[in-house]
Amino acid sequence: MDTATAQHRLARLRSRGEIKALAQEAERDPDLYEALLSLARERALVEDAERPAAKALVRRLRDRQDQAQVRRNPIHRDEAFACARCGAPVAPGGARVRDHCPRCLASLHLDVVPGDRAAGCGGLLLPERFESSGAELRIHYRCQACGHRHRVRAHPDDEIPADLSLPAPVGGRPPARGAAQTLPMRVLGEVQRLRLWAPGDEVLLAVSGGVDSMVLLEVLSRTARAHGGRLRVACVQHGLRPEAEAELERVEERARELDLPFHALRLSLEPGPDLAARARRARRAALAGLGFGRIATAHHRDDQAETVLQRLMAGSGACGLGAMRSLDPPWCRPLLAESRSVIREFAVEQALAWAEDPSNPGSERGRLRALLAGLGEQREGASKGLARSAALLARDDAYLESLLDPAWPRLRRGDGLDLAAWGELAPALALRAVRRLCAEHDRVPRADLLEALLREPPGEGWSGALGGGAELRVQAGLLVLRS
Repeated sequence: MDTATAQHRLARLRSRGEIKALAQEAERDPDLYEALLSLARERALVEDAERPAAKALVRRLRDRQDQAQVRRNPIHRDEAFACARCGAPVAPGGARVRDHCPRCLASLHLDVVPGDRAAGCGGLLLPERFESSGAELRIHYRCQACGHRHRVRAHPDDEIPADLSLPAPVGGRPPARGAAQTLPMRVLGEVQRLRLWAPGDEVLLAVSGGVDSMVLLEVLSRTARAHGGRLRVACVQHGLRPEAEAELERVEERARELDLPFHALRLSLEPGPDLAARARRARRAALAGLGFGRIATAHHRDDQAETVLQRLMAGSGACGLGAMRSLDPPWCRPLLAESRSVIREFAVEQALAWAEDPSNPGSERGRLRALLAGLGEQREGASKGLARSAALLARDDAYLESLLDPAWPRLRRGDGLDLAAWGELAPALALRAVRRLCAEHDRVPRADLLEALLREPPGEGWSGALGGGAELRVQAGLLVLRS
């Protein structure tokens, strides 16, 4: 087995069970072990003469060795600690592991366990219910930060109420129920599964002050210890609404409360034609101009469905209908798999404050939102189905883009596309080449313009308007974009 095959096997691992299974296979298969060992030596993870056990070798290659050694408790470590909820000093448990406070029964979610999506988030574990198993009493916990559930045996010196009633919840609110309850845990799982960023990366959160972005801020700040991103917050004020300045100030106040660095971005857009597109371009440019490798936005599943409808009406193909990706560096969208209703439910249950944008109902997106609600009445799960179609088309689009990559170096000449080489491409790739050129200037060509290019190859002096003062033009044998 070669190292490329071994690397492919490693890249597919997702859980502790899969890591263990690969290690057991490597113990039985010398060829697999040697391929993994060669890969580890290439990465300087082992010394030349070192031959670690197969399990340790796989852990090193999957960056799990350090995680496997970290045990910070209370949980599963018998040492004295101060309760994070009531402040009581807690002595070691003696013959039994002490992992929660005997007085208020609270604990912390600080175990770092390879394969556990939510481990180490640092949230408060609060008891939800008791369970009797013979003579043994078990306590069921839920993490207040990420929704992770945890079950432990009660300790002999726990102060368990005679009627098994639970301590009063923090803030006097009952535990959250339903899909909103586990929203942080699911978002954390998406960040880790899709590798939206690596621990230690700086992540800029684009927060407008609306419900979606305030939930994004809350969820990622609560789970920061688990996903490892170094969070920053930015709010863009477009200068179009008088109340927008107060909304920016509220976002800044919340960022300060969470001890997160804040960037205020104030723009001066003029009302007029193509305002929504101009605002989007200016906003993206301002955020990207801060220079962060990852910028997280609060787009969700219903936004995705609205985008698909919008682009269907514009006559888009697979490229446009693939809509938004979870990761499109530097942009990432941790909430893209979540529905608007669950996000709002979480905000209500957590008593978050947010601002409603009064322009939303009358905008094109607002009208599409109403249309989507009507589709939902005709067919349950319409928005989920549209988002699913977008995901399938995105895969097809990624494959076609990969076919264009080898041709791109000979197509790209100067500041445009070589018209002769472009004319030799298959239609699907020719369209993609024009889109890629436009994307370099943050422009999206109209579908009718692309079709016109295919019907009749453009000659010298041809031009086609893109909107916003930009145009495609043929000059000196090149197809170029001019603003």
